[in-house]
Amino acid sequence: MKVLLIATPSPLSHAVTQWFDMRGRSYQEVTPDQLPALTLGDLAGSLVLDIATLTALQAGNALSITGEARHHLVELAEKADCPLLFLSDGRVFDGDEAPLNHRETEKPQPGSVAGGRLTAVERLLESHIEKHLVLRTGPVFSEQGQNFFTGLYKNLVAGGPIPLNSTLKTCPTYVSDLSRVISALIDQIASGAQNWGSYHYNSSGQTSAYEFAEVMLAFASQHVDLSKAKTSLEILESGARIEPSIPVLRCEKILHHFGIKQLPWRAHLPQPVKHLCEGKLKGKQA
Repeated sequence: MKVLLIATPSPLSHAVTQWFDMRGRSYQEVTPDQLPALTLGDLAGSLVLDIATLTALQAGNALSITGEARHHLVELAEKADCPLLFLSDGRVFDGDEAPLNHRETEKPQPGSVAGGRLTAVERLLESHIEKHLVLRTGPVFSEQGQNFFTGLYKNLVAGGPIPLNSTLKTCPTYVSDLSRVISALIDQIASGAQNWGSYHYNSSGQTSAYEFAEVMLAFASQHVDLSKAKTSLEILESGARIEPSIPVLRCEKILHHFGIKQLPWRAHLPQPVKHLCEGKLKGKQA
């Protein structure tokens, strides 16, 4: 089964295609502005994977797919009877009365613009495409691009006091871990799995910005001498938090239906921290 990947250049699209290459998965990458030109022939025998929407909304940008283009895509997928995998996140549950740890059986209750947009796309797919999968995740981080992880690293090496929130909890998810899950879902769908609907995956281990920074600082100190920077972490309610702020998701369903286990974000942290530190060391030598 070929994958029609809707994406813009991003750390997540890079990680996803790396997994496809490693697994020998055939794919065709198209950008959102190419969607209006798609035909039924382009979708024949394919699974459609939309990561462009999540990438844009987690970066704080506007939707990268227009309403007209999305309806065209949904109409084609419906006629072609091809599976569609849509990446969403836990902001569909960020309403004031929503509980903290969310199951797939709960009704979406968005309390933000991004959450509302994700919910609207989910409902569109539910209404028109039987073979659809919605995969909701947490805040995605990478050592590439602009995200809370790379921003926090810059603050750590710059030194001085860093005010951080210690109460707001979320489950940060490394791009490679999320890509592993996406690839595993597609492998099983290609093998005949018929488990459609909504699923949750965020890396395990609830954490705050302060706790995350503590672990990050410990790993960075193994590669870069931060003693002169006098970096200090300070707990402050109004301090920086992990962005985007996404509620914690429970992930038992994806384990029961697909056998996909959660991996802790801590286990993924050493590699991206090392990559950033090595980049800094190379910069010093230049």
